[in-house]
Amino acid sequence: SPLIEVIMLTGHATVESGIKGMKLGAYDFLMKPCEIEELVSKVAEATKKKREHEERIKEAERKELLKKYEP
Repeated sequence: SPLIEVIMLTGHATVESGIKGMKLGAYDFLMKPCEIEELVSKVAEATKKKREHEERIKEAERKELLKKYEP
């Protein structure tokens, strides 16, 4: 699902596996234990990115729809 932002949170992985996950599409990678403020911040950033992406899609759909009704 390309519109889902994934934040990897693990206590057993390596930095290399985190980088690999991000190359495969994860938004970010955090190792446990992490500060709750950092996790909350990452969730907020990922949410903002998702909303911006959704808005770009809606705008493209609106433009496409308007093209159908142009003379």
